[in-house]
Amino acid sequence: MQLKPGDKLGPYEIVSQIGKGGMGEVWKARDPRLNRDVAIKVSAKQFTDRFEREAQVVASLNHANVCTLYDVGPNYLVMELVEGPTLAERIAQGPIPLEEALAIAKQIADALEAAHEKTVVHRDLKPANVKIKPGGQVKVLDFGLAKSGEFAELTSDSPTMLTVAGMILGTAAYMAPEQARGEVVDKRADIWAFGVVFHEMLTGKRLFEGKTISDTLASVLMREPDWTKVPPRVQRLLRACLQKDPRNRLHDVADARLLLEENKAGPEGATTAPLRSRLGMAGWAVAALLALAALGLAGWLFRVKAEPPAPVTRFEVSLPENTTFDTYVSLSPDGRKLVFTALQSGLWIRDLGALEWRNLAGTEGAQSPFWSPDSRFLGFSVQNQIKKIDVSGGPAQTLGAIPSGVVGTGAWNRDGVIVFGGRGSGPLWKISQAGGVPTALTAVDSARGEAFHALPTFMPDGKHFTYLRFGRPEVAGIYAGSLDAKPEQQSRERILATRLGASYVNGSLFFMRENTLMAQPFDAGRLQLSGDPVPVAERLAIIGATGVFSVSPGGALAYRIGTQSANYQLTWFDRQGKVLSTFGQPGADQLIVLSPDGTRGVVRDAPAGTVGDLWTVDFARGVRTRFTFRRNFGSFGVWSPDGTRIAFAAGTLFDTIYEKAASGAGDEKQLLKEPGKDHFPTSWSRDGRFLLYHLTNAPKTGDDLWVLPLEGGALGARKPTLLLGTEFNEHWASFSPDMGWVAYGSNESGRYEVYVRPFVASGPSGTPALGEGKWQVSKDGGDKPKWSADGKQIFFEGPPNGTAKMAVDVKANGAAFEAAIPQRLFLSSPDGGWDVTADGKRFLLAAPQGGQTAQAPINVVLNWPALLQKK
Repeated sequence: MQLKPGDKLGPYEIVSQIGKGGMGEVWKARDPRLNRDVAIKVSAKQFTDRFEREAQVVASLNHANVCTLYDVGPNYLVMELVEGPTLAERIAQGPIPLEEALAIAKQIADALEAAHEKTVVHRDLKPANVKIKPGGQVKVLDFGLAKSGEFAELTSDSPTMLTVAGMILGTAAYMAPEQARGEVVDKRADIWAFGVVFHEMLTGKRLFEGKTISDTLASVLMREPDWTKVPPRVQRLLRACLQKDPRNRLHDVADARLLLEENKAGPEGATTAPLRSRLGMAGWAVAALLALAALGLAGWLFRVKAEPPAPVTRFEVSLPENTTFDTYVSLSPDGRKLVFTALQSGLWIRDLGALEWRNLAGTEGAQSPFWSPDSRFLGFSVQNQIKKIDVSGGPAQTLGAIPSGVVGTGAWNRDGVIVFGGRGSGPLWKISQAGGVPTALTAVDSARGEAFHALPTFMPDGKHFTYLRFGRPEVAGIYAGSLDAKPEQQSRERILATRLGASYVNGSLFFMRENTLMAQPFDAGRLQLSGDPVPVAERLAIIGATGVFSVSPGGALAYRIGTQSANYQLTWFDRQGKVLSTFGQPGADQLIVLSPDGTRGVVRDAPAGTVGDLWTVDFARGVRTRFTFRRNFGSFGVWSPDGTRIAFAAGTLFDTIYEKAASGAGDEKQLLKEPGKDHFPTSWSRDGRFLLYHLTNAPKTGDDLWVLPLEGGALGARKPTLLLGTEFNEHWASFSPDMGWVAYGSNESGRYEVYVRPFVASGPSGTPALGEGKWQVSKDGGDKPKWSADGKQIFFEGPPNGTAKMAVDVKANGAAFEAAIPQRLFLSSPDGGWDVTADGKRFLLAAPQGGQTAQAPINVVLNWPALLQKK
C-alpha cells in the first residue's frame, strides 16, 4: 500500500512522511478523534493476534522518558509524536559535555528501568532511537514487536537487525556480545547498549565500527574499549556496563542510574577503582545477516524463552595490500586473532575485531605458524630453526634447531611442551617453550614405507596427540602418539587413511576428503573415530601435505578456496627479474629443468611427493608432450649431457631411478632400485658417467649425497657410492661442467648454505669420492645450487626463505677454490621450481599466478559447531 498525504489509515489522516527504513515507513498523521498529531509506523506485513497481545504489554508502560504506544493496526503502530532532534543528530555535532551527557544518560536509564520492571527488554537501544525534546526531556523510542518467523531482508536503509529464534536482534554497533552470537538475551543486553551509547555521547564517535556489518559484529565481540577516551569519573560505570561476559556486567540498570547520580556530584578529576573483569573466551557465533524481523523501525522485543540454536556467520577477510599468500592460515585458540604467512614478509596478524593487518617484525621467511594455548605467543619456523614471538610485541626468540630437514608446523600444550614435525622430512620432535635441544618423539620407519611425520595436534589431556605419517598408500594416514612413549614404541594403528594432515578440535577430527573439509567425532580418551563425518567447507586449497584451513576451539574456522594444485605459469625472466615471455597456458606444471642447449625442458604436472607425471616442452614449437604415464609419486627430470635421455625417480615413493629417451620413444630403463629408500636425482655429469642423487630421511643422517656410476656392468653391478652422509642434511648436489667439483646445500651451520667440494671420479678405493677441502660460497643462507655452462658462476636460492635468485662468481685455482661476494638478482616465489640457461642470462620459473590465486581472501566461519549439528 502506497501512502501519500491526505490518505486515511484507519481513523488517522496522513500528513507527511517523517522517515523510511528498509522494512517500514514513518508518517506524521492526525487523529481527528482526539485532535492530536501522532507518529504512525507502517510495516509491509500484517500483525498477528499474538503481536497485538504483546503490544498491550508495551502500551502499559507509562513513563515520562518512554515514547507512548497509542494504538495498533493490522500493519501499523501509532506512537506519540516527539518533536526535537534524535540523540544521533546531537552527537553528529560533536562530543557532548560531561554534565549534559550525564543528564541525558540518567533519563535513558530511567526509561530502561521502567521497561525492565515490566519485563520488557528493548534490544535495540541506540542514539537514533532516543529523542531530545526542546526543553531537554529525553524520550526513548521504538517499542518494536515481532513474532518468530516474520523476517525481511536487510538493506542499507535499515541498519536495525531484528531477529528471534537464534538470529541476530538489534543494531550491529550496539549489540551485546551475547546478542551478536544469537543467544537468548535479557536486560543485561540493554545495559551493554546503554554503555555503548553513553561512550558515544562522550567521545562523539562510535565505539564499535567496521567496513561491513560482519566487521562491526566482530569488533563488538573482540575489541576492548580505549578507556583513556572517556573522563575518569565515568570509567567505572562504563567498565561495569561493557563487560563482554554478561555474568560480569552490571546486572540492573538502576545501579547505573545510581552511579550516574554519584558522578553528577563528584569532582571532574575523581577516579574510582575499576570493577574486576573476568572476561571469558569470546565465542564466535555472529548470526547470519539474512533473517530480520518484520518491522524494521521497531527495536523492542520480548524475551524468547526457548533456548535457540546459535547461528553461523561467514565472511571474507582480504589480504593486506602488496602481500602474496604463501602457505598457512592459523587462528588463535580463543578465536580472536588470525595469522597467515606471506612470501618474503613473513607473518601477518589481525585481530578479527579490528580492521587492519599487522606485520610481525622479525618473522621474514617464517613458515608454519602455531599458537600457544593462551593465544599470547606464535611459534613458527625459519628453515631448520623453531622460534616463538609475543604477538603483542617484542623480538622473535630462537628455541632450537633440528639437525636435519626444515621445521614444519607444531602443537603447544598447557605444560609448555611443543611438538613439531619437518616439512617433508624426518620424525616429530619435542622441545620446551623455554628453548633447548629438540629430541625425537617418533621414528620414521622407511622400511615400512614411511617418508616423514608432521602436523601434530594435542588431545585435551596434553599428553596424547594426533599426527600425519606420510608415505606409501598402505601406511599414510593419521596416527596417535604420546609424550610418554619412546620413538620406536609409538602406536602404528592407523586412525584415518589419508595423505593430508588433520586437526583435533573440541571433540572432532577435521580432515580433507579431496578438496572438502570434513569433521568427524573423535573420542580423545580412546583415540578413535566415532560417528559419521560431516562436510564443513568445500573447494579448499591444498598445499603440500595439508589443506589450507585452521579451526579454533573458540568457534572460528578459517580457510582459503583453491584447487588441488596451484596455478603456475612457465615464465622467462632476465637477471633483473623482468618478465620476458611466457610459455603455454597456466596450469599445474612445475619443477622445471632445462635441456643443456636450453631449447627444451622437462616439467612435472604436480609437486614432488604427490601423484603426477613428467612432460617435455619444446619452446620453439610450442609443444607440450607427455613423457611418463605412471600417475604416481616421483621426482623432477634430469637431462643427460647430450640431451638425449632423461633420468627420474618414481615407484613406491621414490624407490627406483629410471632413464628414458628424451624423445619419448622406447621403454623406461631401470638404473637403480632400493625398496624403502627415497631417491632424488639432481645432476648428470658432463661425460655421462655419473648421476648424483640424494637419499632423504635416513634415520640418523637425514639427507645424504650419493653417486651412481652409469657405465659398464649389469644393473646389479652398478654400485652406488655414498659421497657425504653426516648428521646434517646434504642435498641438491650439482656437478661442475669440468666434473672437478660438486656444489650442494647443507644445514651444518644451523641454516642452509651452499658449499663446494672437489670430486674425484676414482678415489683411494677405486670408487667416486669427495676430495679434501670445502668452501662455502653462499652468505646468509642458500640452497639448490646450479652451475653456469662455463663453470664461472653458481646460481642458488637465497634468503628470505628461498625467494631470492642469487649469483656468485667462482674460480678454481688448482686444488683451491675461490668465491666472490654473492649478488642478489631478483625475488620470486620459492614454489614451483626454476632453472637457468647455460649462459646465465635467462631464468625459467614455474611462477605461481597472482590475482585470484595469490590474493584470494581468507574465508572465516563463526560458530562452526553449528555446522556439525545433524539436520
